[in-house]
Amino acid sequence: MSNSGMEKALETEKKGRSYGGVAPEVRAAERRDALIRAATRVFGTVGFRKATVRSICQEAKLNDRYFYAAFDSTEDLLRCTYLHHAQQLHDAVAQAVAVRGGDLRERVDAGLAAFFAFLRDPCAARVLLLEVMGVSADTDMTYQRMLIDFGKLIMAIGAPGEAVTPAERTEQRLIGLALVGAMTNVGAAWLLTEYRDPEAQMIASCRKVLLGTLGEAGG
Repeated sequence: MSNSGMEKALETEKKGRSYGGVAPEVRAAERRDALIRAATRVFGTVGFRKATVRSICQEAKLNDRYFYAAFDSTEDLLRCTYLHHAQQLHDAVAQAVAVRGGDLRERVDAGLAAFFAFLRDPCAARVLLLEVMGVSADTDMTYQRMLIDFGKLIMAIGAPGEAVTPAERTEQRLIGLALVGAMTNVGAAWLLTEYRDPEAQMIASCRKVLLGTLGEAGG
Protein backbone atom coordinates (compact mmCIF):
# COMPACT_ATOMS: atom_id res chain seq x y z
CA MET A 1 0.00 0.00 0.00
CA SER A 2 1.34 3.49 -0.87
CA ASN A 3 1.80 6.18 1.77
CA SER A 4 -1.22 8.03 0.40
CA GLY A 5 -3.27 4.85 0.58
CA MET A 6 -2.24 4.28 4.16
CA GLU A 7 -3.18 7.87 5.03
CA LYS A 8 -6.62 7.39 3.51
CA ALA A 9 -7.09 4.13 5.38
CA LEU A 10 -6.12 5.80 8.64
CA GLU A 11 -8.50 8.70 8.12
CA THR A 12 -11.29 6.30 7.24
CA GLU A 13 -10.72 4.31 10.42
CA LYS A 14 -10.68 7.49 12.47
CA LYS A 15 -14.17 8.21 11.18
CA GLY A 16 -15.30 4.76 12.32
CA ARG A 17 -15.98 3.38 8.86
CA SER A 18 -14.73 0.11 7.44
CA TYR A 19 -11.91 0.10 4.92
CA GLY A 20 -11.86 -2.53 2.21
CA GLY A 21 -14.80 -4.21 3.89
CA VAL A 22 -12.90 -4.71 7.17
CA ALA A 23 -14.01 -2.97 10.35
CA PRO A 24 -11.49 -0.60 12.02
CA GLU A 25 -11.26 -2.66 15.19
CA VAL A 26 -10.46 -5.78 13.17
CA ARG A 27 -7.69 -4.01 11.28
CA ALA A 28 -6.32 -2.63 14.55
CA ALA A 29 -6.25 -6.13 16.04
CA GLU A 30 -4.51 -7.48 12.94
CA ARG A 31 -1.84 -4.77 13.17
CA ARG A 32 -1.36 -5.49 16.88
CA ASP A 33 -0.86 -9.18 16.13
CA ALA A 34 1.59 -8.30 13.35
CA LEU A 35 3.61 -6.15 15.75
CA ILE A 36 3.73 -8.96 18.33
CA ARG A 37 4.94 -11.39 15.64
CA ALA A 38 7.55 -8.88 14.53
CA ALA A 39 8.62 -8.20 18.10
CA THR A 40 9.08 -11.93 18.66
CA ARG A 41 11.50 -12.08 15.74
CA VAL A 42 13.37 -8.88 16.70
CA PHE A 43 13.55 -9.53 20.45
CA GLY A 44 14.42 -13.15 19.70
CA THR A 45 17.38 -12.25 17.49
CA VAL A 46 19.00 -8.92 18.40
CA GLY A 47 17.45 -8.81 21.88
CA PHE A 48 15.11 -6.38 23.63
CA ARG A 49 17.79 -3.85 24.57
CA LYS A 50 18.93 -3.44 20.96
CA ALA A 51 15.43 -3.39 19.50
CA THR A 52 13.90 -0.13 18.26
CA VAL A 53 10.43 0.93 17.26
CA ARG A 54 11.70 1.43 13.72
CA SER A 55 13.21 -2.07 13.44
CA ILE A 56 10.02 -3.69 14.77
CA CYS A 57 7.81 -1.68 12.41
CA GLN A 58 10.05 -2.51 9.47
CA GLU A 59 9.78 -6.20 10.37
CA ALA A 60 5.99 -5.85 10.60
CA LYS A 61 5.86 -3.72 7.44
CA LEU A 62 3.85 -1.05 9.26
CA ASN A 63 4.17 2.69 9.71
CA ASP A 64 5.52 3.81 13.09
CA ARG A 65 2.24 5.53 13.93
CA TYR A 66 0.53 2.16 14.17
CA PHE A 67 2.99 1.09 16.81
CA TYR A 68 2.08 4.01 19.07
CA ALA A 69 -1.61 3.42 18.46
CA ALA A 70 -1.22 -0.06 19.98
CA PHE A 71 1.63 0.20 22.51
CA ASP A 72 3.08 2.82 24.81
CA SER A 73 6.71 1.77 24.37
CA THR A 74 8.96 -1.11 23.36
CA GLU A 75 8.77 -2.34 26.96
CA ASP A 76 4.98 -2.36 26.79
CA LEU A 77 5.28 -4.43 23.61
CA LEU A 78 7.78 -6.75 25.33
CA ARG A 79 5.32 -7.42 28.15
CA CYS A 80 2.49 -8.07 25.70
CA THR A 81 4.70 -10.32 23.58
CA TYR A 82 5.82 -12.24 26.65
CA LEU A 83 2.23 -12.66 27.86
CA HIS A 84 1.17 -13.84 24.40
CA HIS A 85 3.73 -16.65 24.38
CA ALA A 86 3.33 -17.47 28.07
CA GLN A 87 -0.41 -17.95 27.60
CA GLN A 88 0.17 -20.08 24.50
CA LEU A 89 2.56 -22.30 26.45
CA HIS A 90 0.22 -22.50 29.43
CA ASP A 91 -2.67 -23.55 27.17
CA ALA A 92 -0.52 -26.08 25.29
CA VAL A 93 0.66 -27.76 28.49
CA ALA A 94 -2.80 -27.76 30.07
CA GLN A 95 -4.38 -29.23 26.93
CA ALA A 96 -1.69 -31.90 26.54
CA VAL A 97 -2.13 -33.01 30.15
CA ALA A 98 -5.94 -33.04 29.89
CA VAL A 99 -5.93 -35.07 26.67
CA ARG A 100 -3.39 -37.59 27.95
CA GLY A 101 -4.91 -38.17 31.37
CA GLY A 102 -3.75 -41.42 32.89
CA ASP A 103 -1.43 -41.76 35.85
CA LEU A 104 0.95 -39.13 37.17
CA ARG A 105 3.88 -40.18 34.99
CA GLU A 106 1.76 -39.95 31.84
CA ARG A 107 0.52 -36.48 32.79
CA VAL A 108 4.05 -35.30 33.57
CA ASP A 109 5.41 -36.66 30.29
CA ALA A 110 2.60 -34.99 28.33
CA GLY A 111 3.25 -31.64 29.99
CA LEU A 112 7.01 -31.86 29.49
CA ALA A 113 6.61 -32.84 25.83
CA ALA A 114 4.43 -29.78 25.25
CA PHE A 115 6.93 -27.56 27.09
CA PHE A 116 9.99 -28.67 25.13
CA ALA A 117 8.11 -28.66 21.83
CA PHE A 118 7.21 -25.01 22.46
CA LEU A 119 10.86 -24.16 23.12
CA ARG A 120 11.77 -25.41 19.65
CA ASP A 121 10.81 -21.92 18.42
CA PRO A 122 14.02 -20.13 19.48
CA CYS A 123 12.64 -16.59 19.15
CA ALA A 124 9.53 -17.28 21.24
CA ALA A 125 11.64 -19.21 23.74
CA ARG A 126 14.11 -16.36 24.10
CA VAL A 127 11.32 -13.87 24.77
CA LEU A 128 9.75 -16.25 27.28
CA LEU A 129 12.88 -17.30 29.16
CA LEU A 130 15.53 -14.60 28.68
CA GLU A 131 14.55 -11.20 27.30
CA VAL A 132 11.82 -10.50 29.85
CA MET A 133 14.22 -10.78 32.78
CA GLY A 134 15.46 -7.72 34.68
CA VAL A 135 13.96 -5.03 32.45
CA SER A 136 12.01 -3.09 35.06
CA ALA A 137 9.95 -3.56 38.21
CA ASP A 138 6.71 -3.55 36.20
CA THR A 139 7.94 -6.18 33.78
CA ASP A 140 9.34 -8.25 36.64
CA MET A 141 5.89 -8.22 38.26
CA THR A 142 4.30 -9.43 35.02
CA TYR A 143 6.85 -12.24 34.89
CA GLN A 144 6.26 -13.18 38.53
CA ARG A 145 2.49 -13.34 38.07
CA MET A 146 2.91 -15.80 35.23
CA LEU A 147 5.36 -17.89 37.25
CA ILE A 148 2.68 -18.27 39.92
CA ASP A 149 0.14 -19.34 37.27
CA PHE A 150 2.58 -21.91 35.88
CA GLY A 151 3.26 -23.11 39.40
CA LYS A 152 -0.45 -23.72 39.94
CA LEU A 153 -0.58 -25.62 36.65
CA ILE A 154 2.30 -27.87 37.66
CA MET A 155 0.75 -28.57 41.06
CA ALA A 156 -2.56 -29.38 39.36
CA ILE A 157 -0.77 -31.99 37.23
CA GLY A 158 0.11 -33.71 40.48
CA ALA A 159 -3.51 -33.35 41.64
CA PRO A 160 -2.50 -32.93 45.28
CA GLY A 161 -5.99 -31.85 46.31
CA GLU A 162 -7.21 -28.39 47.16
CA ALA A 163 -5.27 -26.69 49.94
CA VAL A 164 -7.44 -25.89 52.93
CA THR A 165 -5.31 -24.01 55.42
CA PRO A 166 -3.19 -20.89 54.75
CA ALA A 167 -0.08 -22.93 55.51
CA GLU A 168 -1.04 -25.55 52.89
CA ARG A 169 -1.75 -22.87 50.30
CA THR A 170 1.62 -21.26 50.96
CA GLU A 171 3.38 -24.60 50.69
CA GLN A 172 1.72 -25.41 47.35
CA ARG A 173 2.55 -21.96 45.98
CA LEU A 174 6.21 -22.24 46.98
CA ILE A 175 6.61 -25.80 45.71
CA GLY A 176 5.01 -24.74 42.42
CA LEU A 177 7.39 -21.80 42.08
CA ALA A 178 10.37 -24.02 42.85
CA LEU A 179 9.37 -26.46 40.11
CA VAL A 180 8.72 -23.65 37.62
CA GLY A 181 12.18 -22.28 38.39
CA ALA A 182 13.75 -25.65 37.74
CA MET A 183 11.94 -26.06 34.41
CA THR A 184 12.72 -22.48 33.39
CA ASN A 185 16.44 -22.91 34.07
CA VAL A 186 16.76 -26.20 32.27
CA GLY A 187 14.76 -24.81 29.33
CA ALA A 188 16.98 -21.73 29.12
CA ALA A 189 20.11 -23.91 29.20
CA TRP A 190 18.69 -26.08 26.42
CA LEU A 191 17.99 -22.99 24.33
CA LEU A 192 21.42 -21.44 24.92
CA THR A 193 23.20 -24.68 23.98
CA GLU A 194 21.17 -24.77 20.75
CA TYR A 195 19.22 -27.87 21.83
CA ARG A 196 22.39 -29.89 22.32
CA ASP A 197 20.82 -32.61 24.46
CA PRO A 198 18.15 -34.86 22.91
CA GLU A 199 14.59 -33.89 23.73
CA ALA A 200 13.91 -37.39 25.07
CA GLN A 201 16.74 -36.96 27.55
CA MET A 202 15.40 -33.55 28.63
CA ILE A 203 12.00 -35.09 29.32
CA ALA A 204 13.45 -38.09 31.15
CA SER A 205 15.63 -35.96 33.41
CA CYS A 206 12.93 -33.41 34.23
CA ARG A 207 10.46 -36.23 34.84
CA LYS A 208 12.56 -37.38 37.79
CA VAL A 209 12.41 -33.93 39.36
CA LEU A 210 8.67 -33.52 38.89
CA LEU A 211 7.68 -37.06 39.84
CA GLY A 212 9.76 -36.96 42.99
CA THR A 213 8.17 -33.73 44.16
CA LEU A 214 4.61 -34.12 42.89
CA GLY A 215 4.40 -37.72 44.06
CA GLU A 216 5.33 -36.67 47.57
CA ALA A 217 3.06 -33.61 47.50
CA GLY A 218 0.13 -35.75 46.40
CA GLY A 219 0.78 -38.47 48.91
